[in-house]
Amino acid sequence: MSSTETFETIATDQLSRASGGVNMKLTQYGYPHDPYTDSETRKGHGAYRNLDGDHSMAITDAGLRALGLTRSGVRSSPTWVDIKLKGGGVLQRRIDDRAPQGELRADLYQPRGFDHRLPDRADVSLHR
Repeated sequence: MSSTETFETIATDQLSRASGGVNMKLTQYGYPHDPYTDSETRKGHGAYRNLDGDHSMAITDAGLRALGLTRSGVRSSPTWVDIKLKGGGVLQRRIDDRAPQGELRADLYQPRGFDHRLPDRADVSLHR
């Protein structure tokens, strides 16, 4: 390859899929006695759509940007992600809510209870 040739540009979503996803902090909310719960979560209302105990998650704005997403895009169309856990296993979740903090964080909606088996970090990528 000569020094005048350029490299092909890779889109953000292709890059995150190729590398296995974006590593994010993995937290849980909406479980009984959650000390940080709010009235809208208790009613089952997310920022983008109603919460589903088996499928919903929240994500921070930094997490959205890392995945190449926007709030308006997630609001207008259901967006699913794959959450790859250390040691194997993949959770498929729909982004239904917004987490307010600025860090890269995926927050699983867990109305049936906090799951102590889940790790504190995971690789998150768009579900294809």
